[in-house]
Amino acid sequence: MKDREFLIWIYYRLQNVHQDSPLFDYMHKLRAVITAIPKDQETPNDGRGENSIDILEQKINKTVGVMKNEPK
Repeated sequence: MKDREFLIWIYYRLQNVHQDSPLFDYMHKLRAVITAIPKDQETPNDGRGENSIDILEQKINKTVGVMKNEPK
């Protein structure tokens, strides 16, 4: 499944199963991300990609660390 298709599936699941309003700010953001992703992009989900929870947490911590050190 392509990344865009997967995110669209998540979007509709949030809207139709969890009753999240399309007006919520994160739904706007999700639509923007869906629009920005190339149609052919496909991230492997079988361990070939860097998608373990440990790697994700490290990337998040690095990003948060950079954001905390930004001048105000």
